[in-house]
Amino acid sequence: MNFDQYVSSPPSLHSWDGGLTWNTGGFSGQELKALHEFIRSHVGPRPRILETGAGNSTLTFLFLQPTEVVSIAPEPALFERIRAFCAENGIDETPLSAYVDCSQWILPKLAELRLATDLFEFALIDGSHNWPLVFLDFFYCNYLLRPGGFLMIDDMQLHSVKELGRMLLEQPGFELVLDMGKSLIFRRSGDQRELGEWITMPYIVRKSAQYGQSENPFAP
Repeated sequence: MNFDQYVSSPPSLHSWDGGLTWNTGGFSGQELKALHEFIRSHVGPRPRILETGAGNSTLTFLFLQPTEVVSIAPEPALFERIRAFCAENGIDETPLSAYVDCSQWILPKLAELRLATDLFEFALIDGSHNWPLVFLDFFYCNYLLRPGGFLMIDDMQLHSVKELGRMLLEQPGFELVLDMGKSLIFRRSGDQRELGEWITMPYIVRKSAQYGQSENPFAP
C-alpha cells in the first residue's frame, strides 16, 4: 500500500462506545495528507517524531520512513490495531516505539534519558486534552524538541488547547507556520527548551494586566 491509497480511506482505529461504532479519529484524510506533505517538505528525510496520542497520525508518520516514531497512548489494543494494519498492508512498523501508558508518566522519563543527539524534529500534542495535561505535554514535548523543530497542537476548538495556542502565537521564538483550522504547527526558532518566568511570556503579561484592572480578577 502506498500513501495515496492509504489516505484515500484511512482505517477506523477508534471506538469510544465500547466497540459499537468505529471511526478514523480526529484527522480527515485531507488533514493527514497535509501533515504528511508538511513534514516531507519542511522536516526532511528520516525524521525523529514524538506524539502524545496515537492512531492514523501514527500511520501517517510511518509512511515518511522515519528514523523513529515515539507514540504514547494508554490503549494497548489501539497499538495492536495499528501494528495489524501495518502487517496487512506492507507498512514498515520497525521505527515505532509504542509506550502504553499516559503521557504524564512517560514524557518525564524520556526527558531524563534522551541525549541531545536524540532530540525530535517534530512533535504532535494530541493526547489528553484536560488541564493540566495539555500544558504538561507541551512542556516535555518542547523540552525534547531540537532547535528549529516543529510542534503541532491539535483540537484548537477545545478551550484547554486554545489557551496553549494563544500563548504560543505571542511567544518569542515560536512561529506559526501552518494553520490547519483545528490544528496549528509552530516552528521553534531557538533553543528555548524551557520557557522563562511569566514576565517573559507576552500573552500571560497581557492577560494579567487585564485582570489587574478588573474590580474582580476572578470574573470571566
